[in-house]
Amino acid sequence: MVLGRPALVVPRPAVSTTPDDEDSGDEERQAGAAPGRPQLVVPIAIAAAAAGSRVEVVGSIGDDPEGDDVMVALGRAGVGHAALLRDPAGRTPVWPAPGEVRAMPRLEAEDVQLGLGYLVEYRVLVMAEPLSADAARVAIESAQYHGAAIVAIVPPGAAVGGGLADAATVLEVPGEGGTRFAELVGRFAVALDQGIGPEVAFADAVRASGWERASE
Repeated sequence: MVLGRPALVVPRPAVSTTPDDEDSGDEERQAGAAPGRPQLVVPIAIAAAAAGSRVEVVGSIGDDPEGDDVMVALGRAGVGHAALLRDPAGRTPVWPAPGEVRAMPRLEAEDVQLGLGYLVEYRVLVMAEPLSADAARVAIESAQYHGAAIVAIVPPGAAVGGGLADAATVLEVPGEGGTRFAELVGRFAVALDQGIGPEVAFADAVRASGWERASE
């Protein structure tokens, strides 16, 4: 289960690169996570589906053409979205962000409760963006009721409250390498879904997604 507000990632025109910047090209910058941006929801869900798990996205999205495009992309990737609420008052986020100011779809405690209530059973919940304290509490309580492991994604340097720190594996978004980070999170969630312990699951996901451990 991936919880958040999916964004539509708009491809940028291809640009020439040099050997020194090949690893930090447009694809990485599109899917990378800037503080407060929800653009990791779709990449994480697609990565988990590609790694072999049944995946559902829970959250909210605008009732707009961009939201339609996101749902089509999820469907093509084999990701379920029956619990994705459409908010007519909000606009689906677009990344890279356009110049216009877009009102985000709402994702409050009652929305999280309603979305998760659609799902009879799940074993892993990925909280792919920061939530309000009340919404996070509802998500944690739901996951604990189902006996599900929780993975929480937080912006760089974010303060993590005790409730979330105690209940979840908390992963801080790196400054670069967003695409590979999404793959890491997706693979980690799949391993947890398969019953593998967190430490082994994370080590395996790090290796499989091309990351290197800074220290043991």
